[in-house]
Amino acid sequence: MQGPLSKQSPIPTYAATMSGLFSGSISVVLDSSEVCKGPWALASNTPQGTSATGVTPIDMAADWDSVYGTGYFAAHVLGNKLYARATLTGNMGTVLHVEFSNESNKPGNTKGVAEDNKRNVFKVSVYN
Repeated sequence: MQGPLSKQSPIPTYAATMSGLFSGSISVVLDSSEVCKGPWALASNTPQGTSATGVTPIDMAADWDSVYGTGYFAAHVLGNKLYARATLTGNMGTVLHVEFSNESNKPGNTKGVAEDNKRNVFKVSVYN
């Protein structure tokens, strides 16, 4: 959506695997064959000021609004019980912060955003 990767044609897409119901793990392989993986958990199940990995989460509200429209984070994500976070670490140095939410608790309605340490912002779609 934003950053250096958004200038490539075609724009890269990555398939990830995810396990768990209210927490679990996520793994994704990037174009460079770098594997990024880490735990995820509902934000309500993690201590205030930490992510699923114990790392202080970055503020991703602007990413949500950039991808889904102004005010989306405050109106649809903030305070949602089904709001999850993850920090994925790659074997070549990439760090990927991920957030996803399912406002209506209906299959196929999970969406989110991700941001890496290379200034790339991604739209996340979860097919459940």
